[in-house]
Amino acid sequence: MPIRTLPRFATHASLYGLGSGALWVALAGLMGTQAVNAQITPKQRGGDFIAHRVVAGDTLEMLAARFLGDRTHWAALQSHNRVDNPFQLRPGSVLEIPTHLLRAATASVEFVQGDVRSSRSLNHLADTANMGSATSQAVQKGQLLQEGDSLKVPANAFVSVRLADGSLVRVQSESDVELRQMRRKGRAGSLQSVIDLREGRVEASVPKQINGERRFEVRTLAASTSVRGTQFLVLTDAAGQTAAAVDEGSVAVQAGQPSVLLKPGQGLAVSANGQLSKPSAMLAAPDIAAWPALAEDANWVSLPLPTMPGAVRYQVQLAKDKEFTQIVRGGMFTQSPARLTGVEDGNYIAAIRAIDTNGIPGTRSLQALRVKAHPVPPHYESPEPDATVGLGQRGLQCTKVTEASAYRIQVANAAGNFAQPLLDANDLKDCTLPADALAKLPVGDYQWRAASIRTLSNGQRDAGPFAAPQKMTLAQAPKSPDLQLDGSAGEGSRNIRWAGEEGQRYHIIVASEPSFAKPVVDTWLTQPQWGTQDLPAGAYYLQMQVEDRNGLRSNFSPARQFQTGNWVTSAEGQTLTSGDGSRLTRQ
Repeated sequence: MPIRTLPRFATHASLYGLGSGALWVALAGLMGTQAVNAQITPKQRGGDFIAHRVVAGDTLEMLAARFLGDRTHWAALQSHNRVDNPFQLRPGSVLEIPTHLLRAATASVEFVQGDVRSSRSLNHLADTANMGSATSQAVQKGQLLQEGDSLKVPANAFVSVRLADGSLVRVQSESDVELRQMRRKGRAGSLQSVIDLREGRVEASVPKQINGERRFEVRTLAASTSVRGTQFLVLTDAAGQTAAAVDEGSVAVQAGQPSVLLKPGQGLAVSANGQLSKPSAMLAAPDIAAWPALAEDANWVSLPLPTMPGAVRYQVQLAKDKEFTQIVRGGMFTQSPARLTGVEDGNYIAAIRAIDTNGIPGTRSLQALRVKAHPVPPHYESPEPDATVGLGQRGLQCTKVTEASAYRIQVANAAGNFAQPLLDANDLKDCTLPADALAKLPVGDYQWRAASIRTLSNGQRDAGPFAAPQKMTLAQAPKSPDLQLDGSAGEGSRNIRWAGEEGQRYHIIVASEPSFAKPVVDTWLTQPQWGTQDLPAGAYYLQMQVEDRNGLRSNFSPARQFQTGNWVTSAEGQTLTSGDGSRLTRQ
């Protein structure tokens, strides 16, 4: 029998050549442990082939038709196996069927998220150290993939590949894989598939096949995982350390002799030098009772991580379907919460697995999650948080949102019972609730919130999430004061007085014209009086505003007119006049 040099990645499965120190995993669910062990070839050999044990009646023509789909290819089998007489095959002997002679099959891209790139090996059958590749191109949904194609998946990107036999391979973010072999046994026979996982993570769902002739492998630098109908995961890092876990089915694991049975819910780790850990139970499904059913933050989906004994990190994924064919976001997290950015509005399935100290993934927990973050809510402008608002003086105001055509503002009681809001204005053209609307409420503590509404292309209105509620207090504002001017009808007044209360401040504005466009005095006072002696002689207008100890301000008082000058007064404070009635001034 010919001896060939092993490729860089370890080889394969039952009735296929086994590389020295390679890990082999084969499904045992339908066949049983004895059946699996019975198919292992007695001698480990290099190469990439199907090993067929000759039975009475076998001919090279028959085998060429069965495996290669064309009986005329019997000469290639004769040459490869160095068979002297093609008409006399010895029963019990083993013939190699080189997989590169099988008919080529294709795969298709079922789903792609992000900038996944593909490139085609110029010589995928050669040693990987001498392989070249064409320029990479962006992967598209529905694209056909061929044997030798490589896929590079960056962070926050994913791709699901459907093989010709219905097997689904989900390549996770930050992974590098090659479709090393995709061949069909015979014209329409079982598929023979080998995937090289250079780095990253893949999850595979392989349909069960009763005849057990299909071959499906995921290879890493340290391990080869071969199945015939199960759901499993394989993870590997740049150093070649590998972990595998089984969700459904049973697999036999081999790295030399003897083989070990991995049952559902078990996993194992493989060191970079090919040392297997003992099978261990996968960590339990994480408790995600604290996960929300609705996410409304446009920045990210935030999911709290549980605390589990034995877990060192968590794999979190978000998919559009429960089969996780269409993964849109995911990652490994060690700190809570796990945050997934840039998630569009829609309905998703969120998943989490705990990863143990050996890198073995645990059982998955799933939860439905709805993301509704658009149109984004406005920001608050006025009043400031926890502010006291004078009834009838100030309304509620927030910023405009570009994609919004209207706004909704609600006011609830102090407890924030927005299920029964006290005010609900849901068709505001500007993000403003007028002061007179708030004036309908009694004084007290309240909460308010705002949301944006957009108009879709079909004319329907689409409301976004509310911003977080903000607290406020409604109170009676102080009244404008009654001004008292010294002197007759305010003429020649030197002092202006008014009734005030403890803790109040007073805003005085004085101008020479009633529009107050150019004030000559603009000041705040703490006492309820103001003297005019510093003003030049003349006629003036005055208005005043009161601020109470809560910071509430009254409206400005109506304008009052007064005159001032350096006039002569009597002992009683009255202005003295001359015979013609004009005021007497000091010289």
